Amino acid sequence: MITRAFALAAMLVALVGCIPEPDVEDRARTVVVATAFPPQSLDPAQGATGAGLPIIDQLYEQLLRFRTGTSQPEIEGELAESWTVSADGLRIDIVLKEGRVFTDGTPITAADVVWSLDRVKRLGLGSAYFLEWLESAQVTGERTLTLTLKRPHALALQLLAHPATSVINRKAALRGAGAADAEERLWLSSHSAGSGPYVLANLRAGESVMLAANPRAAAPPRQFTRARFVALPDEGVRRLLLERGDIDLTVAVPAAFTERYRGLEGVAVTSIAGGPSQSFLTLNTRKGPLANVHLRRAIAHALDYAALRVQVLKGNAVQIAGYIPPGSTGFDPTEPPPQRNLAAARAELAAAGYKGEPVRLMVSMLGPVAEFIQSNLTGAGINVVIERRQPGAMVALAQAGEFDLIYDAWTLDSPEATAMLEALLSGRARANGTNVSGYADPAVDRWLLEAAATPSAEARAAILRQIDAKLRADRPLVMIFGANPIIAYRADLGGVSIDPYQSFALPLAGLIRKESAR
Repeated sequence: MITRAFALAAMLVALVGCIPEPDVEDRARTVVVATAFPPQSLDPAQGATGAGLPIIDQLYEQLLRFRTGTSQPEIEGELAESWTVSADGLRIDIVLKEGRVFTDGTPITAADVVWSLDRVKRLGLGSAYFLEWLESAQVTGERTLTLTLKRPHALALQLLAHPATSVINRKAALRGAGAADAEERLWLSSHSAGSGPYVLANLRAGESVMLAANPRAAAPPRQFTRARFVALPDEGVRRLLLERGDIDLTVAVPAAFTERYRGLEGVAVTSIAGGPSQSFLTLNTRKGPLANVHLRRAIAHALDYAALRVQVLKGNAVQIAGYIPPGSTGFDPTEPPPQRNLAAARAELAAAGYKGEPVRLMVSMLGPVAEFIQSNLTGAGINVVIERRQPGAMVALAQAGEFDLIYDAWTLDSPEATAMLEALLSGRARANGTNVSGYADPAVDRWLLEAAATPSAEARAAILRQIDAKLRADRPLVMIFGANPIIAYRADLGGVSIDPYQSFALPLAGLIRKESAR
């Protein structure tokens, strides 16, 4: 414990330099947010599935958004004034709101929307799966456009509310990138060209991101004219800085340590049940020991899901019986939670012909969950070796297929499982890097398309249960738990809330400090 305390103290001294000490007046106008990792990119086409997502959400707007304060997901216009879906589901006609502008005052036009959507598809990176259903986008007027779909897609409107489909100021991006950056990837990774409540003011790669208020925003920030995101990988440092008041808010609260935050003076904690952040193990189905389905099944049987939820996560999560999370169409609330079955695990190990070969578990940070998983699998006779990698290196290794097992997570992109399953497990998603397990099954691919094209929730639920049954047999992922989203923040901060449909979305523009100074 003494060694740990000295290490934290030394790290605290080193990291406080990342958070300059402002004067009282400046501090009253600046909200400081701690994250676990820095963003890899602030480009919606590149970074909307990673650590940059909460920041991108502050910089850009989308055509649509989820309405707040509803018990069921409802869509409303953000940049769109109105939209009409054709009877056959193959066309969406959109009219943009009049008078909306980007941060530089340039009017937002249909040409900007079409260019932004086309760019996501053209680059074909992680964000591309959000628009897999889109055949083409066409400008039909200054404020009107038409989207043509490859096939009907029941969740198309919800996906148009995700930051991956953000509308970018095409003129600013093209001007800023220049001829040397033909795809604007470098420029948009470190600059912003949106219409959100904030604009990018400063980026210190690997350390911090400073945002400034966008005075031309439809709803400018109420109080905080600046927002600083600081990457602090060590949970103990985040907690100490929050207690000291050097940071105002952190979303990087491990479920296992929630009570530590509740016990801090001057700190409040809020969370919602439902587990929109799904934690799971990704298994390499293409090569290595886990290409053997029996070994994958053994891992699924070997985990003590109940003990993990109660003993490690302290109840701050929900257990997942299969591949359909709570709240999604097709979820069966009467199904009992999964149980550890060592006899079944050992039978699958025997069927796999497993002889104790090392299985590498890749993680971005060490912690009680990874250690619990290692202990469980070792207890079942599986030789698990933990390998820690930096997030950027971890993504590169995962997309190259250089891993056995990954402790991974995915925040639901819409309240239904279809979009998540398409991203993580369809053969179509292998090309854009979201399906890193390498799993591909023609029946699952076909059913996912059918589910997306089915307007009836009851019929869609039946299709999703077919998919769920097939995935339980094949086990390309092992679903572990759905983590309740948790925010720890200074108690003098007002307006903190969690969006049940997009838990990554922080209401920074609406926050106030109840006292002018602490």
